[in-house]
Amino acid sequence: MTETNTMDYQPNVLCSTAGMSEKDWLAWRKTGIGGSDAGIIFGVNPYRTKRELFYDKTGIEPVNEKETSTLALRWGHALEETVAQEFSYKTGLRVYHVEEMYQHPIYPFMQGNIDRFIDLPDGTRGILECKTSNPSAKNNWSDNSLPFHYEVQVRHYMAVMNINVAYVACLFDNNSENMAIRKIERDIDFEKELIMAEMDFWNNYVMTNTPQPFTESADLCFETIDKYVQAQINKKPVEITGFDEQLAKIAELKAKKKSLEDAAKEVQSAIDGLVLPIIESMGQNTNATSKADGIKYDISYKPVSRTTINKDNLERLKNSYPDIYDQFVTTTSTRRLTFKSSAV
Repeated sequence: MTETNTMDYQPNVLCSTAGMSEKDWLAWRKTGIGGSDAGIIFGVNPYRTKRELFYDKTGIEPVNEKETSTLALRWGHALEETVAQEFSYKTGLRVYHVEEMYQHPIYPFMQGNIDRFIDLPDGTRGILECKTSNPSAKNNWSDNSLPFHYEVQVRHYMAVMNINVAYVACLFDNNSENMAIRKIERDIDFEKELIMAEMDFWNNYVMTNTPQPFTESADLCFETIDKYVQAQINKKPVEITGFDEQLAKIAELKAKKKSLEDAAKEVQSAIDGLVLPIIESMGQNTNATSKADGIKYDISYKPVSRTTINKDNLERLKNSYPDIYDQFVTTTSTRRLTFKSSAV
């Protein structure tokens, strides 16, 4: 691989994004690997699999799309300028936008759509990546850290643009004190590793139209399958072969799971029997405490309320007030896995 750190290269301008429609912008993104794709390829994105990215790049459309995922993207894009302005106010650095999509001159599959550029004090140019998140995610930014897939995203941009300094700014709510700002300096060794991973994904999978193997967590992989594979109910089971070892191991583990669940039920039953007289002694009180052998025990037995609507009432709502039903009721579809084994 060419030593990018020894080269004084400039990125190619792939296209202008001024006035570009979202449809055309998304079409351009399919022609290469962007920064938000880098963390997926590197295996550190907690939300998407490499298989899902492969489907996206090869033009396979999802059949079950979650509205919440697209809403988060739209919301983040809408607040991009707000984050950029707040970063500039806090740091005193000039921030500006260039409506262009860039391409690495040596590895043309690497692309970059930069949120904002920064004029640095030494006269060079830096990158600003603008993020938004909810306050509950602030712990991912503690101790001057940031989510790793964001770092990988920015390092991809630094490689494309041949830029040595970048910042990530994340706004958690409408309080400017709740903004995290992280500085990232270029790491050529890491960059080489990232480029090799992206090259492998693009050349050996996308360009050969070979689906990327699943390597992520099972839950994330199931989500990808549910998103891209339309379920077709078949009353007659299809015959599958080549999974003898896996099926036998599944049956073994399910038997072990049932044994552990039965044991857990017995333990819980024993706990309930011991707890019953304690709860009875509390009467109407919801909290109690007890000290024995130098140990303090805090006991709570509080009422918990939950608002639900059963299936019959939901059907009556649909029949009586269809407009309200359509406005507030969302139907989602997912596939449930069952497994049974029997002697043949």
